[in-house]
Formats: sequence, structure tokens, C-alpha cells
Amino acid sequence: MSHLFSTLTTLRSPPASSPLIIGLTTTTAVAILAFFALRPPAIPLPSVIPSPRELLGDLTDKEKDYLPYPPDVLQHGRWVDTPYGVIRVYEFGPTKGKKVVFVHGISTPCPVARDLLWDLVGRGCRVLTFDLYGRGYSDTPLTPHDHRLFSSQIIFALSSSALHWTNFTLIGYSLGGGISVSFTSHFSHMVDELILLAPSGILKKSRLSLLRRVAISGWIPNALTTLLAGRQLNAKQTQNYSRRVASDPMDRAVVLDVPSIAEWQSREHRGFLYSFTSSFRYGPIYDRQEEWAIVGEYLREGGKRILILLAKNDTEIDPALLPEMLELLRGGEHAGKGPERVVGIVVDGAHDFVRMRGRVLAGHIEEFWKDSKNMDWAY
Repeated sequence: MSHLFSTLTTLRSPPASSPLIIGLTTTTAVAILAFFALRPPAIPLPSVIPSPRELLGDLTDKEKDYLPYPPDVLQHGRWVDTPYGVIRVYEFGPTKGKKVVFVHGISTPCPVARDLLWDLVGRGCRVLTFDLYGRGYSDTPLTPHDHRLFSSQIIFALSSSALHWTNFTLIGYSLGGGISVSFTSHFSHMVDELILLAPSGILKKSRLSLLRRVAISGWIPNALTTLLAGRQLNAKQTQNYSRRVASDPMDRAVVLDVPSIAEWQSREHRGFLYSFTSSFRYGPIYDRQEEWAIVGEYLREGGKRILILLAKNDTEIDPALLPEMLELLRGGEHAGKGPERVVGIVVDGAHDFVRMRGRVLAGHIEEFWKDSKNMDWAY
């Protein structure tokens, strides 16, 4: 800095008014240097890791049928270009049917709920679902995977339809349940009913292991967190699963090999582990009780209903959380003579009940639509 000042003063002999000129010149020089030294770096647009959709162009239709996750495993799929990358969206069922949006969980793409969704279609529903960013055939944006990103993705998926999705039933499973609550907190006017299947959102960070708390706190570098997550996922996928040739998407008699889809996703989607760990760190999973209470108030003011389905043997979302969930969403509201506005049921199964008991869940949902007062619900 002193070298710059000496250079400025020796360029030429100053005129009589030199003190004023030198002062102005020095002040200008200091301001320019301070601007370039202190200004924040430019914020780049989020970069994107492409999904395995890039591999499809090199495959024949027959080879695509042999993929664990054929891109047409659900009918009427489409590619939707968004500011955060391309996503895979499916929309099927009668065009004039009851509109239902389904949001899947943290580790497996939307085909995990194939049987549930097809049963709802069989009951007259129009279903829209999609792969969350970083899962299945949706790209991974290198940006925090928080409620804002996922709420935006729901809007992108809805706006890609030729139909008007201004009001619908929103169904969220696991992480998708937390996402659905967050979405409803901002767009409650669009949600006719909220259905939560083993939802995240009110888990408490204080009850996590020390290692997991440190991992999601941000103190461990992303690369190391991703490595640890990858090892954990691989440990869960040590069993060999046979692949199955894709059949007619409407043939629900054929069991979908979801574990093979999860293994394929971990292997072929280069952005999956980033999305997985970022969702744990920033997603609507922990300590969002206040948000749940706000959603309960919004839907209560609109006279709208909520259904919670939990699994009896779930080790991820403890069914013992049901009373707290009901209290948050009811806001102290007492049951009246009419149907219960917020209903909770504990059913047989584990955290994968959406995959294993999809048709049973569809039956509970239909019963809720008909008359939730008659439901056999329990804490």
C-alpha cells in the first residue's frame, strides 16, 4: 500500500492545489483497493451432477427392460428441465380422478410405492409422483438439499402437467413426509388433505449418536461424510437380489425388486450420495415441531383433514411418536361428533411398509376418505 502511495505522488510535480488533489487521489485509490479486497465472491449458479439418464441413450429398448429401474416402470414418464437439473416425473390415472401427489423417502426413488400408487389409480385417482433430486433419474444439484429445494421441486413437477394441479391430496413417505409438511406450511391453500406415512420431521437430534450428530452438524467434511454414508448403504445391501426383466407397468402381480433398484442407484447415480448426506444435514427431518404446529393450524382453519400411518415394527420412525404428532397437528383440538380431523393409525410392518404393504395402505387411505370416524386407530 505504501508503495502505491509513493508511486502516485511521484508521477509529476503537483500544482499549487496539490494537497487537495493528492487527498482525493489517495482516497479514491484506497476505496478501489478496499472494494476489490473486501467484496464477497460471486455466487455461481448451482452446478449439477447428471443422473443415470445419460446412460439410457446407449441402450436398446430391450436392454432398458433389464435395468433394475426401467425408465418406464411407471406409466407416462417425462423429463422436466428445472433450474436445478432435469427431473423424472410420472403422471397416470384417469384425468378427471381425485388428484394425488406422492413424495418418496430419502434412499429409494418413487417406484418404491408402485403398488400403493397403482391401487390408488384403481380406486379412481390421478397420481403424480417424481424422483427427488439425486435419486433415480433426477439430477443432483450441488446445493443444500433443504425444504426449499424440495418444495420447489414439487412446484416444478406440478407445473409440468397439462392438467391444473391447484388442489390435491399430498402423500409423503419418510423424508417425503417431512417435505410434505414443509410444503404445506407454505402452500396450504393447495393441499386438500395431508397423508403422512412414517414421516420424518419431529425426530430429535439430541437422541442421535454422537457420530451422527457430528456428521450432520457440518464439522465433518462432505467428502468424509459421503464416504461413511456409502459404507453404511453398502452394508445394508450385501444380500444378493436377482434382477427381473421389466414387465408391463400395470402388471402388479410382478414383485418389483426395490433392493436391486437401491443398489443400482448407489452404483450408477454419481450424485446420489451427495444428495443422501445433504438431505440428512439440511432436510426436514429433525426438530421441526413448530412447523408441524403451524401446518396443523393452517389446515384446521381450512377444515382440512390429516392422516398419519405408522408401522408397528419401524426402527426409523418410532410409532411411539404418534401421540406427539397428533397433538402438534390437532393443536389441542378435541374430537367432535363428526369425523376425526386428524387421524393416526399404527399398522403391521416395518419402515418399508410402503413397499411391502402398499395395497393395505391404499385401503386405509380410502377408508379415511370415506369416513375417518369409523377407522380403527390406535396409539
